[in-house]
Amino acid sequence: MCWYRAIETFDIKRRTFQYKASRNQLSRSQSDYILAKCANRPLFSIIVPVYKVKRKWLEKCICSVICQHYRNWELILVDDASRREDLKKLMNTWALRDSRVHTYYLETNCGIAGATNFGIRQAKGEFIGALDHDDELTPDALTWIIWAINKYPQAHWFYSDEDKISGDGRSHSPNFKPDFSPEFLLSNMYTCHFSVYSRDVLKKIGGLRKGFDGSQDHDLALRLSEVVPRDKIVHIPRVLYHWRAIPGSAAMGIAAKPNAPSVGRKAVAEALKRRKLKGKVTSYEICPTIYQIEFEPSEFPKVSIIIPTKNALSLIRKCITSVRKYTNYPNFEIVVINSDSDEPELLEYLTEEQSENRIEVMHYNKPFNHSEMNNIAAASVDSEFVLFMNNDIEVVSEKWLEQLVAVTQLDESIAVVGGLLLYPNGMVQHGGIILGLYGTAGHAHKYIYSSVPGYLGRLHALQEMSGITAALALVRRSSFEHIGGFDSSRYPTLYNDVDLCIRLRKEGYRCIYNPMVRAIHYETKTRPVVAEDFLFKKRLVDDYSEILKNDPFYNPNLSLNNEQFCGFRPFPVEDQIPELANMSEDYRDGTDSV
Repeated sequence: MCWYRAIETFDIKRRTFQYKASRNQLSRSQSDYILAKCANRPLFSIIVPVYKVKRKWLEKCICSVICQHYRNWELILVDDASRREDLKKLMNTWALRDSRVHTYYLETNCGIAGATNFGIRQAKGEFIGALDHDDELTPDALTWIIWAINKYPQAHWFYSDEDKISGDGRSHSPNFKPDFSPEFLLSNMYTCHFSVYSRDVLKKIGGLRKGFDGSQDHDLALRLSEVVPRDKIVHIPRVLYHWRAIPGSAAMGIAAKPNAPSVGRKAVAEALKRRKLKGKVTSYEICPTIYQIEFEPSEFPKVSIIIPTKNALSLIRKCITSVRKYTNYPNFEIVVINSDSDEPELLEYLTEEQSENRIEVMHYNKPFNHSEMNNIAAASVDSEFVLFMNNDIEVVSEKWLEQLVAVTQLDESIAVVGGLLLYPNGMVQHGGIILGLYGTAGHAHKYIYSSVPGYLGRLHALQEMSGITAALALVRRSSFEHIGGFDSSRYPTLYNDVDLCIRLRKEGYRCIYNPMVRAIHYETKTRPVVAEDFLFKKRLVDDYSEILKNDPFYNPNLSLNNEQFCGFRPFPVEDQIPELANMSEDYRDGTDSV
């Protein structure tokens, strides 16, 4: 697994909040208060495969479970034939000290998958989680899981954020994750620690599989995602797991598990095969456990590429030339919207291209309204998909249109697909839209160089986002028509794509970012920013204030003052569980844990 944080030092002065692991944890009294209100308090089984670990790390691991605020658990320690007397003595000591600790000793080494499966077979808990033998849970970890189980009683899979913990006990490098995206899971085993599954669903898929050691958890998660609906997978945006970063640990780098990338590619390839999808799986060169997939469409529905322009011959010519150069897709057309152009050279170019049947030209002779002209063009075509493209786009990747269309074929709920847009100097202009940045919305990873992985490898990973820029966006036309297209009255220019994607998501449609599609965006070269644009910013806040505060594919722990996933913000537990503000003095004074 690669958790490379490329922009950790991007701009340290812009951080509004320094990370401290314990700052946003539940206190014991807060846990007591929450647990007292939870009607369902099931038994947890926590499985720890043990093999040739330092005694002190295993003891810290065990103690992190012993110290849980929630007390209805069992700890299953499975020694995978380590034949270490010091470990055996430690495990037996804890088993004698606490009846909830159970120890097992395998005669032959079964690997992490085999040892974990053995533990699953011994488990009596309704929910099962795994803990590596040198890692630690936060004291409130199971409390948060119980809270989530009671809030989402139909859920089968819970996962949390995590951080790393050094040998001297210092927590650092938090991984603040997005909510569940099956597409992101294909590219990255991001759910990882701490994951808790219902015992029934684990048994349904047969637990972990042999032959996937090194990426066994990724293979498990991919198979689980095929039987557990998205609405039954819950992300808890709290660090509940400390991943030990010491020499020899995967937390320190992929060198600890050199086979992980090849096994991970195998797991992803088999997932595609099970889902009857065609695609070539490769590792991202800088971060080999980020998997990139070159999908192949199963069919080739017609696509209308709609490009508005007002004059700007050099831009529109470069745009259309790049489309032709990199497009082998067999079923597409180019529709250029002439927005009241008056340059003779541009008009001559459009006339010539149309006469040669290379493009269709639609004339829009009204004051500039980007939304309205695109709505009119989309209504005039008979294609299954429309692809909105700015005239300042230059496509630079092969099979770009195939990749966009193929992603829509992953799931009928996918209505919008976009790609990685770059400035001419190689910096990122757009990697998906994040809601809430600067109070409205921003572009993921903007202004970092495309040669780095980005936050959690997300810059180069397929994933769901809350929005995609209309500078280059493939849109399912039936979905577009279902919500009435762009809102040309409220958002004629700016934020029309943000508004469109929000309304699509409210209807159950989804937006996907595919980094295999690349283009250069010569942004803002055709229209200057004017004072009126600030009115649209205020309008977006007025229309969607609550939605802008809670982007499910960002994280409430990450700063909102930049687009580089840099820095943190306060996320008090009361913001997630408002009832905690009403705790009685009895609980504030402290009571016994449930």
